[in-house]
Amino acid sequence: MHSIAIDRERPDFRVFIDLLYGHDHEVDTEGDSAPVNSRIWTHLFIADREEQNPSLEIYPRELQPLTLSVSSDSPRLEELAALYLFLTSGTSIAKSTEDLGSDEINSLKSKYHSELQRAIDSIWHKSSNELPYPQQA
Repeated sequence: MHSIAIDRERPDFRVFIDLLYGHDHEVDTEGDSAPVNSRIWTHLFIADREEQNPSLEIYPRELQPLTLSVSSDSPRLEELAALYLFLTSGTSIAKSTEDLGSDEINSLKSKYHSELQRAIDSIWHKSSNELPYPQQA
């Protein structure tokens, strides 16, 4: 499990679908993102419909609501989602109880360069209250 101390708004949760699986991948999601383009969500569950990938869950830590935990049976999905959440919204990232240092973070950024770029390019960054579904504009 990874933990991320949060100090900023989160990206639209749909960015995580692009990050983890690619654009237009079929998934099931649950969480507390209301409205759909919310930037203050604290819970996200994603299950892959197309392949047999394990699910991923992001949720607040008990007694520490500004710390979100990222958990998956897939080390890759967990690591990637935790890294992106840290880069966009966090002040620190830890694996189990060990804080990751700048060398480890840079190594992960290099390892997941293409996935991170896919998330950066995601159309969901353009969502807003006025335009919750920017691909329809």
